[in-house]
Order: sequence, then structure tokens, then C-alpha cells
Amino acid sequence: MPKPLSELSVPDGPRWGPPVLLLLAIVVAILPFWVVSVPPSTDLPQHLSQIFLFEETLAGNRPELVVTPWYYPNTLVYGLIYSFWLVADPLVAGRLILSALAAGWLLGSYALARCRRRQIESWLIGVPLVFNFLFYWGLLNFLVGWPVFCLFVVVASRRPGWLQAAGMAGTALLLYYAHALWFLMASVWVIARFVDKQPGSWRLSLASLVPAWVLACIWYPQLAMNRQASGVSTMPEWSTMPLERAKLEYFANAAQGGLQGSLEQMFVIILAAWILLAVVTRWRQLDSEIDRPLFLAALGLLLAYWVLPWNYMNTIFFNQRWLPCALVLLLLALPAPRMARVYGITVGLGLTLIFSLATIKSWRDWDEEQMGGFLASVHQLNKADRVFGVDMDGGSIYVKGRPGLQLSSYAQALRGCDTNFSFTEHYSGIVQYRNPAHVNPTRELVWSPFRSKPDHLVGFNRVLINGDANLHDFVRQRLNLDPIDDSRATWRLYRISGQP
Repeated sequence: MPKPLSELSVPDGPRWGPPVLLLLAIVVAILPFWVVSVPPSTDLPQHLSQIFLFEETLAGNRPELVVTPWYYPNTLVYGLIYSFWLVADPLVAGRLILSALAAGWLLGSYALARCRRRQIESWLIGVPLVFNFLFYWGLLNFLVGWPVFCLFVVVASRRPGWLQAAGMAGTALLLYYAHALWFLMASVWVIARFVDKQPGSWRLSLASLVPAWVLACIWYPQLAMNRQASGVSTMPEWSTMPLERAKLEYFANAAQGGLQGSLEQMFVIILAAWILLAVVTRWRQLDSEIDRPLFLAALGLLLAYWVLPWNYMNTIFFNQRWLPCALVLLLLALPAPRMARVYGITVGLGLTLIFSLATIKSWRDWDEEQMGGFLASVHQLNKADRVFGVDMDGGSIYVKGRPGLQLSSYAQALRGCDTNFSFTEHYSGIVQYRNPAHVNPTRELVWSPFRSKPDHLVGFNRVLINGDANLHDFVRQRLNLDPIDDSRATWRLYRISGQP
């Protein structure tokens, strides 16, 4: 028989101790967002552009667009972005939204630990997981769902009854509007709980999911139709098979995946050692001290990581996105290793500080390497300009992923220009095309910029390019471009030869 929650080990010491640790963790986690000109968050400028287009649509300046219907999911984050947009310029608003989501990540897991009466060191050792690829790639819709999922688990674990069912229905709807995948995962978790014969009323719990499922059944056929019409891939794609996902490099990239080097792999090894030590030192009491609802949620997310495709319905990282959250849940579900609490807290704080400092160093190096001339080029644009922008350089020796992939969208967020690609085509933002969008021939060039040809520049009058000197010489000749100024920076602005 598992122990009642009130008997489980809880943070000891001064009552103000855990809140102070939470505050320290939040400050250390958000600091990197404020030390560079633009944070390396790939999709962030596209999300900011959605807010610009939202205002334009409401003002009647974009008759080809409509505000996304109220029953569409994945829109919750735009309320948060818009609130920052109203009080700050787009660059500051971008930093604020990333900071808020990082704080929400930590607050959600902290609240889950406190409400489920888990040890503070079990939470703290997982804090460095906030430095993960979800932030680097700017998957803001998904990130906002994590603290809501934590809230859903807390509500679902309360005393069964109509009040709990109403709370579950409300948080289920909130999850749906955060991200449909989080709502789907919550539904699977609810069903799995009753298969595992955990306490609660399965009728009330399942009934609480019905309102959000009704909306999902209305929305999904429209999404599939619109995405097929826009020419994007809607078939599942596996870049790796399940066994390959056990390799340390792949696993570390999925758990964090932000910094070049071996630091993330070392952290995964430390987490594995922590989990092994917890199991070994608590073996006799493991069955009574494990948190079964959290453990079941962790297993569900780990299973998603192992078996789901890499891409489905044009949603990339379809499997990897679950791993950072799964590891947080697993750390909370297991009891902490049997050791003096101060050792666990010291390790957790030390690792968090190391990752924050390493992130700041790498981001500042990336800023110097990749962002030269970017803001100066963007500020030369006018609202009437139509901008074709691509990142020819592709990557960085400091930061993983493609941080420059969508940077040209700042031309719209900051200056109001039209660009060669917009998330409006995805039908998962706050605005979308009134009629199904035609296939955009320049969309794929964002990912494959070397396929760009002069024909692709029809309708554009400005070209924004990132690359080294040799790449700029190559692009100028291939695309018949003239420089706007004499800049020798990595980002340069061009006009098309023969145009003003």
C-alpha cells in the first residue's frame, strides 16, 4: 500500500528556503535572454509577426487574412505575446515572452513538486532541463502547454467529485488552447490512470474531457485540408528509428539540444547516475515512495519520445519535444537518493549556474559571429518593401539548430514588410488566410537557400542575406543583386539589379 501523500518526504529547513531556490532558478534561467541583441530562438520572429498581422487584420488592412476561429487550438500563447507587445517594442516583447515561458516552465514543475509533496532536490536537479531546444527553436505554443499540463495533473489528483471534474474540464480546455498535443497527452494519461486502477471517478474524468474533444473534432479536419492545400508534407517522417534514440548524442540533443560541445551529454550522464542512485538507495521503499501518477505521466511521455515520428502534419520534433518534460516528471516521481539534502541542492544549483553561464558565453559568441549588421539592415527597410530573406550560413559553432532560419521575419515584426514566408500558411497561429493558401514556391527556400534563383525574386524589391564574404559574392552574382550600402557584415541588405 503506497504511503499517503502527507507522509512522503517534503522539503525541510526554513519555510522560505524552497521559494528562494525557485526565485534563484528563475533569475539564472532567464538571464541569457537579456545579454544578446536578439535571442537565438528560431521561430520567435514568426510569432511576433503573427501579432503584427493580427493588428493589421483587425484594422482591415489585410483582407486576404482572417483571425483564427475561436475553436482552433495552439493560440493561448498569443494572448501572452500580445500583452507584452502592447507595452514594449517587438525586440523587448520577444525577450519578455521567452522569459515568461522559462519562468512558467520552472513554476509549473515547482508547483507540481510542492502539491505532490516531492523533495526539493528532485525538482532542483531537473532545473537545467529548462535550457532545452524548445526555446532554441521557438516552439512557444508547445512551451506554454507545459505549466498548464502540470496544473492539469494537480487538479486531476485532487479528491474526486463534481468540483474536481469542473476543474479538469477547465484545465483541459486551457490545455487544448495551449497546444492540441498537450491535450491529447493529458487524455491518454487520464485513461492510463484508470487502467492502472488509480483512485478517482473514471466517468467524471472522461466527461471532463468531452468539451475539448468536441472542439478538436471540428478543428482537425480543417487543419488537414488547409495544410494539404498549402503543399506542406502531412505524412509521418522518421529521421531515426527507436533504437537509435537511445544513443547518448541523440538523447542529449532531445533532452536539451542547445549548446555545441559535450556539456549536455555530461548532464544526461549525471541525471542517469542520480536516477540509478535513487533506485539503489531507496529500493526497499521504492514502491511506497514513488509517485505513481507522475511516474505514469513520465512513462507516457517517454513512450512518445521512443515511438513517434520526427515529423507529422508539418510538426517537427514530434517525438523529441516530449523528452525534457518526461525527464522532469521522472525525477519528481522517484524519491531523491538517500543522502544529505544539502548535497542534492548544491548539485542542482551548481548545474543550473553552469548551464546559465555556458549559455551566456555561447550566445554572446553567436551574437558576434552571426548577427553583425542584422538590426542595421532591418532598420533600413520601409513598410512598403517586400523582403526575400534567407540564412545562407545555416548553423553555428556555438549554438545547435538553425537560429538564423526565420530571422528575416523581423522585417515584418519590426518594420511591417511582407516577407517570403509567414506562419500564416501553417494555419496554427492567430491569423490565417481567408481562403486556402496557394503553394508558396519560396517557402522551401527558407530551409534550402542555395536553391534560390532570380525567378524566385519576382514580386520582391529587397533581399536580406546572412553569410560570409564568399557566400555574399556567390549570391550577388547568382541572383543579380546590388548592395544597399558598403556593409561588410554577415547580414547585408540588397536591391535587385535594375530596381530602385
